[in-house]
Amino acid sequence: MTSEIPEPFRIFVGWDSREDLVYQVCRHSLHARASGPITVSPLRQNALRENGVYSREVDALASTEFTFTRFLVPHLAGYEGWALFCDCDFLWQDDVLELARLADDRYAVMCVQHDHHPPEEKKMDGQLQTQYPRKNWSSMVLYNCGHPANAVLTPELVNSESGLFLHRFAWLDDALVGSIPETWNWLEGWSTSPKNGSPGVVHFTRGGPWFENWKHVEYADLWQAECESWRTAGGDEMCKVFDFWFEECAQEDRFRGDAKFDSMLRDRFLDAHTRANNGELASWRATPQGRLSEIILLDQFSRNMFRGVPKAFASDALARKLAKEAIEAGADKAVPQEQRLFFYLPLEHSENAEDQDRSVEFFSTLDNERSRNAAVAHREVFTRFGRFPARNDALGRETTEEEATFLAHPDTPLWSRPRT
Repeated sequence: MTSEIPEPFRIFVGWDSREDLVYQVCRHSLHARASGPITVSPLRQNALRENGVYSREVDALASTEFTFTRFLVPHLAGYEGWALFCDCDFLWQDDVLELARLADDRYAVMCVQHDHHPPEEKKMDGQLQTQYPRKNWSSMVLYNCGHPANAVLTPELVNSESGLFLHRFAWLDDALVGSIPETWNWLEGWSTSPKNGSPGVVHFTRGGPWFENWKHVEYADLWQAECESWRTAGGDEMCKVFDFWFEECAQEDRFRGDAKFDSMLRDRFLDAHTRANNGELASWRATPQGRLSEIILLDQFSRNMFRGVPKAFASDALARKLAKEAIEAGADKAVPQEQRLFFYLPLEHSENAEDQDRSVEFFSTLDNERSRNAAVAHREVFTRFGRFPARNDALGRETTEEEATFLAHPDTPLWSRPRT
């Protein structure tokens, strides 16, 4: 019995401080081939420790920092719906949503059920190659997070049970472990090569071409090409903007006036903002995430970096142009709704009647009442005054008596008041 997969489809990828590049290429390959919205979240052990979710002592036999954190996925997903885990050394060649459509509610987890007995004694960067039953089953897992049998997979259990217990899915009856075709976790150096084309997912389980000793493994050329594609589309610079806004930055920080937050943005992203404003980041527009990151630099970061001075709004015209181009290209539909709204905000910020109407139209498509109400409120203020009075001081515009009364009224929303 197949399950209805909610939008966006949630994906958790193992992250290791030694292999950030590998994670970035894996994520890029997922986004590049996904036919609909997905979220890709790194399982960063240090962040999970800081949040009190993960507390295991460091295991000398653990070959990666996500050896055990992968089993926290049902908890991180709120024990609801389906979610995917994969190791970071995966190169996705097919649409991950095709895999998601294999989800079957009869099972608590689904995976490729290899009979894997690697002959090597060492792997990757000299890590010991361990042997155990069901090896690599847990390297890619479709979790039925809401299945009753997964309710026992709490942080307490993940932090205390043995590696063999977890990696062999010992909390489940065998009948609750569903099977997935091998093309979705094709083991380099073990699986049989397809007669035509490449596997749906190449798993460089022994070590990939980012290691000196593994540069010539099968399909290394595909990984290198994906890595170059990621670099060309903005690479690390773009990912720092995207990950800051959607992972590191708390939602309440984005829209409140805070001098410390503004200063931090200038310190970290002023150079990128300058380059975006000069049109030097056009290569980012190769992906929806890159387009969005460029727009956020110009539309959101400007307001923080240059609060209270004309430069806060100097990039608005370019941000609007890029937002309209992205929407026309369908880039907004390729990202989850919580990210999609940032394609529409440049229109909400516009002092143009047509843009205001389009803003309300686009925000009305989102399942987000707060954002819809804010778009309507922006249009009402613009319709009343023909501009946003809160910008008058920064832009050197004279404030009318009616505008002054509006700005001083206690019911005037915070976003419509001057911030310095």
